[in-house]
Amino acid sequence: MHAGVCLTLAAFYGAVWSKQRTKRVYFLLSCSAVAAAIISAFELWMLNATTVEQYQPLMRWMHVPAWVPFFLAFTCTGIVAAIGYELSRDMARGARLTCELEVSEKRFNLAADSANLGVWEWDLEKDEVWVSPTRRAQLGFPASGRITFEELISRWHEDDRDKVRQAVNEAIQQRKDYQAEFRVVRADGSMQWVCARGRVQMDKDGKPTRLTGISLDVTARKEAEMLAQQQRCELERLRQQKTAFLEREVAERARLEREVIESCARERRRIAYDLHDGIGQQLIGIALSAKLLEEQLRADQPAQAEKASAIVRLANEAARQARLTARSLEGADGVGGLKIALESLAMNISENCRVRSTVKANGASLPVSAPVAAQLYRIAQEAVRNAVEHGAAREVLIQLTFRNREMVLTVQDDGKGFNAKTNGNGMGLRIMRYRAQCIGGSCEVRPASTQGTLVHCRVPLESQPPVSHIS
Repeated sequence: MHAGVCLTLAAFYGAVWSKQRTKRVYFLLSCSAVAAAIISAFELWMLNATTVEQYQPLMRWMHVPAWVPFFLAFTCTGIVAAIGYELSRDMARGARLTCELEVSEKRFNLAADSANLGVWEWDLEKDEVWVSPTRRAQLGFPASGRITFEELISRWHEDDRDKVRQAVNEAIQQRKDYQAEFRVVRADGSMQWVCARGRVQMDKDGKPTRLTGISLDVTARKEAEMLAQQQRCELERLRQQKTAFLEREVAERARLEREVIESCARERRRIAYDLHDGIGQQLIGIALSAKLLEEQLRADQPAQAEKASAIVRLANEAARQARLTARSLEGADGVGGLKIALESLAMNISENCRVRSTVKANGASLPVSAPVAAQLYRIAQEAVRNAVEHGAAREVLIQLTFRNREMVLTVQDDGKGFNAKTNGNGMGLRIMRYRAQCIGGSCEVRPASTQGTLVHCRVPLESQPPVSHIS
């Protein structure tokens, strides 16, 4: 038993000396303990000796290990004092470090609690998770005790657990940082949004051993995001309602404008028919009566006959102007089609104004509604009138084409041109633009590339109900 105790002490001090080679006192104590164990062994053999011959060599060889404690006996007191001093200093230093560690831990916990921050560490080999005390209490765990990963993740919302497991596995397998946002069910039943970030710790062989990180409460941010999303959805709903209301308003306004245009067209046709059948016929009757009067006065009163002849000419001219006005008021609605109406307009300009007018049209089979045809005819009529009266044109070209699902009306003249700065806001131009807008199109007036003025009007075909066709 004595030898066993000595060998145990020798092993203890030998291990300490192997870690702290500069402190040789531990090596000396280990040697003394080994010598004491050998002396005990010799004493045991001497007790078991039965003859003097067996006892004598044991007695002689026992002096060898006994010499070591005797040699060290002079320094035993100093050694014991040194060991006591070292042990007391280590104990005092350990106590001081323990106090400092407690103070540091309290400061760290205070800072983490102030920032609503949780600290955690997962030992992958032992499957043991350490969580900071405050976060531990919030999750409903006791102040001490072992926590496994599955026990910890059971506190997460059930819809977020698979996402957290996947993020953790990817971080461990791919040796990358871990990050996830999930919901936590607290011990009091309340819900909390948490953003967790961590990093994998590995040993010298590159094997993952720990996953350490922090968790931050982001409930306020998540609630703000959800509130903002609800507000965006509400704004989108209001926008859609407002858009639908405006679309209905625009459609209703377009319908009312079409009704006004159709009503105006009917009223123009009525006035045109009244001019042609009423005033026009009366003027022709006046002209015939004046012609008969002229024939009666030609023989006896030639001067009065000349006056009657002048009345005949004036009546005929008035009747011709009435017919032209009636035809102009009737427009494209009564001529039979937009192409025919434009050709009639060109023929009248050529005959009455001595301006060469031509019409080119393609796509004769595409549908054009009566309101659209009427508005395009009025735009062409206004453009030709401006070319003759203001531009002093000698030639006018009217083109009607269909391309890219739209109808294009172009009126080009060789007059003196168009100045956008001085003539860009005239009443005639505003009327043309308004007419184009009424049928869903646009109208542009600009100087031509060579000479004169170019009127360009585009109308989408989708906005036209198939009422009439180009002839």
